[in-house]
Amino acid sequence: FGNLCQRVLTFAEKNIGLKVPQTDSLNKDDLQVLNPFSENYQNLIDFINDQNINSYMNFIVDQMFIANKYFNDQEPWKKKDDSKRLNTIVYTTLEIVRKISFMLYPIIPQSSLNALKIFDIKEDDIKFSTLDNHKYLKFNSNINKINILFKKIEKEND
Repeated sequence: FGNLCQRVLTFAEKNIGLKVPQTDSLNKDDLQVLNPFSENYQNLIDFINDQNINSYMNFIVDQMFIANKYFNDQEPWKKKDDSKRLNTIVYTTLEIVRKISFMLYPIIPQSSLNALKIFDIKEDDIKFSTLDNHKYLKFNSNINKINILFKKIEKEND
């Protein structure tokens, strides 16, 4: 997750000036990575209510892998001549970062809040009900650089 955040932030900084890009329409690939959040909304609520943390976390981890794959497969770095598509890829990835950050808040609150600093989203603004909103982030709002979310743990050699 930390890697995904850093990748999209670095790309946004170099290519769109650290502002939430405008997106006019989402295509099939975009919706394929966004829709699982709305399609599984009730299941996620049930997981929380039943304290089924394993299923809840499995969903989050799956979405992280899917988001990383989406960013790789969409290759926004090859879309510099197609600003609309480039903007949509960045927007979609930022929206996934927001959704995952909201979902992680009950599990790792401080790391989640640190990730949400990207969007100037405060603790009181975290609303689980917004997971089905694919256009939550507002066009032209600031994207903030953040510190590394998770430090790499180095193994000591014995």
